[in-house]
Amino acid sequence: MLGNDVLRTVPLLSALSAAEIDLVAKSSRRLRYPKKSIVFQEGDLGDFLLVILHGRVKVMLLGEGGQETIVAVLEPPAFLGEVALLDEGPRSATVMTLEKTEFLQIMRAPFLALVKGHPAIAVKIVGHLAGELRHANEQIRTLSMFDAYGRIIRCLLGIARQRGQIDGAHLLIRPRPSFQELARMIGCSRETVSRAVKTLQHTGYVSAVEGGLALEARAIRRYLEPALQNISSTSDNSHASRTP
Repeated sequence: MLGNDVLRTVPLLSALSAAEIDLVAKSSRRLRYPKKSIVFQEGDLGDFLLVILHGRVKVMLLGEGGQETIVAVLEPPAFLGEVALLDEGPRSATVMTLEKTEFLQIMRAPFLALVKGHPAIAVKIVGHLAGELRHANEQIRTLSMFDAYGRIIRCLLGIARQRGQIDGAHLLIRPRPSFQELARMIGCSRETVSRAVKTLQHTGYVSAVEGGLALEARAIRRYLEPALQNISSTSDNSHASRTP
């Protein structure tokens, strides 16, 4: 049985009373996976939710030829597997650990019972799903509106929002994402990413720091501003065309 002290640190369960936390503890368990382990695969049936306690994972889609597209990189206190848990359908993506990772596993029946009794948990899940949809929309925009340099910068900004640190005028990302990881997130080859990152470093948008990368926030803002204005203009025109 999982210790109640661990469960109290999980934001998704913060609305529960001590007695309810105890019920979750009795129906939950820790799962530990080594680096580069497949946690579940796209198409698997899902009857449990996973909360990341320690470590990092990547959520990915695999093409027919085996090509990999990284949808997200997640770390504590993120949770995953909620889509299949709620609709009883197959897993919508494959999840692999990027380092030694520990999860809290909550099975469907006790979790759905908690959701029915606690709307606050349902609200958190809906908020999470809305965030995932927003992220997907941003990825589509990035792929359609930006060149390789813009895609990399937008991708790095997304990583910085998730796990970056502010250091004066810089955004620090640690650990440094690999070229292969970035390539699979933005739909480019590793070689294209390598060349683009070197160019961005040479022109002062990005710099290497110990164990990571530093983004020069003001320079990046100037770089993205014309494209962002174009997106805003396109969006405004689209709304106008739908006005009766």
